[in-house]
Order: sequence, then C-alpha cells, then structure tokens
Amino acid sequence: MYRPRGHRVVAGIGALLLLASTAHHGFEIGSVTGATGPLLALALDGGIAAAVVYAGYRIAAMGFSPDEERRIARWTVAGGLTAVGAIGATLLVRAFEGRRLVEPAFPLLVAAGAGALAGTVAGYYAVRSAAEAQRARDATRAVSFVNRLLRHDLRNDLSAIRGYADLMDGGAAPSADEPPGGLGSDSPPDSALDAPSSTSAVIARKADEGLDRIEATGAVADALLGRAPLRHVDLAETTRDVLAGVADRRGVTIDADIADTAPVRANEGLRSVVDNLVENAIEHGRPDVTVRVVVRVGDDNVSLTVADDGPGIPPEHRDSLLGEGAAEDDALGGLRIVSTLIDSYDGDLSIGESDDGGARITVTLPRAGSR
Repeated sequence: MYRPRGHRVVAGIGALLLLASTAHHGFEIGSVTGATGPLLALALDGGIAAAVVYAGYRIAAMGFSPDEERRIARWTVAGGLTAVGAIGATLLVRAFEGRRLVEPAFPLLVAAGAGALAGTVAGYYAVRSAAEAQRARDATRAVSFVNRLLRHDLRNDLSAIRGYADLMDGGAAPSADEPPGGLGSDSPPDSALDAPSSTSAVIARKADEGLDRIEATGAVADALLGRAPLRHVDLAETTRDVLAGVADRRGVTIDADIADTAPVRANEGLRSVVDNLVENAIEHGRPDVTVRVVVRVGDDNVSLTVADDGPGIPPEHRDSLLGEGAAEDDALGGLRIVSTLIDSYDGDLSIGESDDGGARITVTLPRAGSR
C-alpha cells in the first residue's frame, strides 16, 4: 500500500488550503463592491496556507526519516482539525442562538491554515526532541557498554599480569576469590616458573593488549552510536592473532580451521568479539580444554564458530545471557559484549551445542564487498 512521505502530506494540505482560499475569494470579488477586502482576506488565509506549503518543503530538506515525517504530518492534520473544530463549534453556537453568520468560510480557512501551521511546528519540535532523547539514551548505552567492556576485558589482562608478576617475585598465585579471568583462566605454562624472560615477555604482551583495548574503546563507542564508518577488517587475521596469544597456555588445546582471508565490515572492536569468545570457551571448558575455532567464508557472509568441551549452555538460559537484564557479574558477560558489537556490525549471533556437548557460539557477519 502506497504511503506518501510526510512532507508531501504537509505540502498537500497547504496547497489544498491555498486553492480553497483562492477559489473562495475569487468568487467573492465578483459579488462585493471593490476587490480590496477579498484581496486582503486572501493575503491572510492564503499566506498562511502558503506557509504550510513552504513548511512541507523545509521538512523534505531536513533529512527526517519517513516515520518521523509521518509523525509531523499527523501533527499537521491534528492541528488543522482542532482549530477548525474550535472555530466551527463557535459558529454552530452562534447559529443555534439565531445570530446571523457572515462569511463563515473565511474564519474557517484562517483557522485551518493556522492550526495546520501550528501543528507542523509542534510536530517538528516533538520529533526533534524525541530524536535528541534517543541520541542521549544511545550515548548512555554506549558509555555503559564501554565501561562493561573495559571492566570485563581489562580485568582479564590485568589479573594475568598480576599473576605473572607474583610468579616472578616468587609469591603465591592469586587466591580463588579474585575476579574471573585471573590466573585461573590465564595460567602461565609450567616453563614460565623457570623462565623469567619468557614471563616478562608475556607480561609485556598482556600490557600491550590492554593498551590496545583502551585505544579501541573509542571506535567501539562510535560504532554503537552509528558515528564511525565501518572499514574492511580481516576476521581470519584477527582470529589468528587472538589464538597466538593463548597457544602456549597450560592445559589449552586449540583446534583451528581458519580461511586464508575473511573480509568483513567492522572496526577495532572485532578483536574483542574473538577474544571474548575464545576466553569464554577456555574458562568454561574442561580442565584440559580443547577449543575448536572455525572461520568460514561464503558468498555473502563470513562466519566464526568457537566451540568447547565444557558443560555447555542450557537452551532455556541462552537468550537471557544476551539480554540487557542479565546480571553484570555473570561469568558469561562476555557474550553480551559480543552480541552488542555484532549487532552494530549488522551481524547475527547464535548459541548451540558442540559435538563434545559443550557450547558452540557462531557469529555471522556480512562479507565485505559482497554487496
């Protein structure tokens, strides 16, 4: 069903009122002595109608969405009908009282034009206020998300750095009540106990990763707000970089099947997607966990699948893990980070069961250059 754009509705209302005013006062000129009065009346109601037409033109140039334009058009119609109804009611009262109605069309035309113009202005400010409120909500959401991303991702890196530093000093490993992502999830290999230089290299790498995350948060926030244009990013290369950081981790086996290249449209936040999926798989797998990572390239889409051999995620809990109402300290909070970022990249995330009974997370993104 055809639905005209709102600016056309507004301009059309103004044009109809202008046509009605011109016709009415044109006939009036032939029935009264002199043309000054009808022309002045036409200047008033016709001028208001012309202003409504111009308002429709201005709305078209302001870049409103079709839905926003329709809202403004509804305000225009409501304003015109309200004003005509009010003036019409007064005329009916006068007629009921037996008073003579002199040229009732003129006040009705003025009321219709003025009401429509006032409704258009009110609709414009209502739509603009709603858009500004939505932008404020989006900004608050982006800040909250970036805060959660930093707390989740940097906590893992800094806890690992602390654990390695304790080992270099000959101290004990962090206690069990430390935040998730600490030494228990990023334990150094046995050789690190006797290789200070290797341990120092890991600390340096983890510090660099933490700095990279901080640098990426601005791009992530811009992506969530729709302010940053996405660019071509190689998901395959990003995945290989993340896996290189966990390849030497004790008790972790990586089974990778990664395409040579996997171009997608994303930004620096894509690394957080891969990192969170891999870290969650390691954290929730068996003591000697095997994580299978697959990157596939199709005609239109690129997929990343990360599967583990842990207890898995019950079907009844899968949707709640991605919802806004999930607890902030949820051990699988990284999945909410992944889901939010994937949404900003126009992708999809699905949770299933791996062949080993663990969790299987699949991310699907549009292939760069496919459209």
